[in-house]
Amino acid sequence: MTDKRALLAVVLFLVSACGSSTTTTLSMSSTTVPASGHITYTVEPFDFDGVTTHMTVTQDQFGGRMCPCVKIPYPADGVQNQKGADAINAASVHFKPGDTVMGFSEGSQVIALWLSQHTPPPGVNVLLAGWTHTHNAHMVAKGQGIPLDIPNQVTIVANEYDGWSDSPDLNSSANYAKALLNSAIGMTHLHYYANADPNNPANVVTQQGNIKGVLIPTQHLPSGDDSNREQINTAYSRKASTPAQQAAATAEQVPYPNPKWAQNPEPVLGQ
Repeated sequence: MTDKRALLAVVLFLVSACGSSTTTTLSMSSTTVPASGHITYTVEPFDFDGVTTHMTVTQDQFGGRMCPCVKIPYPADGVQNQKGADAINAASVHFKPGDTVMGFSEGSQVIALWLSQHTPPPGVNVLLAGWTHTHNAHMVAKGQGIPLDIPNQVTIVANEYDGWSDSPDLNSSANYAKALLNSAIGMTHLHYYANADPNNPANVVTQQGNIKGVLIPTQHLPSGDDSNREQINTAYSRKASTPAQQAAATAEQVPYPNPKWAQNPEPVLGQ
């Protein structure tokens, strides 16, 4: 995402959230850093801490199963990604084998920028929600993506047709405009990963070096007309999901976060 797209993502995300009545119980309520065991260090896509509201949505991704979590603070406003990458690098002195660095949406972009500039400590894993091989290749060309020869295990996860990460890339297709519209609708329908299971056998998995790409199929097209799926898929170079995979997938019924939720923020590194 460019800086303009990042800011638009925040707007779309908050608009969707304000109209939601969904509630949730967060899995992490401790305010102290765990003394031992594996830790997931989270990088927020935005938070507006001290400005409008306090959001700690990254820990909710993948059902909260990655916690206990510790938040790496940085100006999470969608435009100060380098400060975020620098903050991760400074925090890396605390990382140990088995720990994970996890990002969602713009947080994934910040982590990818860090990985383009630094190699994580040995044994530290990376998990990104809202990232694909296709998008990564685009970011690598800009000097901001994950190197294909990275020695650490990296898992990138995207909901099928989430337009922020899984947008069509074959503009030569006669159905490109239709696919682009579908993915644009997917930006507000599928850009959240609280229900995502990266280990579901129904996922479409591709491997490039140590980067494992996980595409989570959707049962229905964001644009609503499932009869267009075959046409829309002609505008993608990546492998499409099968009907059996779609039926068993976890990308549907995705709850959006609500700013009115009572937050149970994870510990913040250095605070």
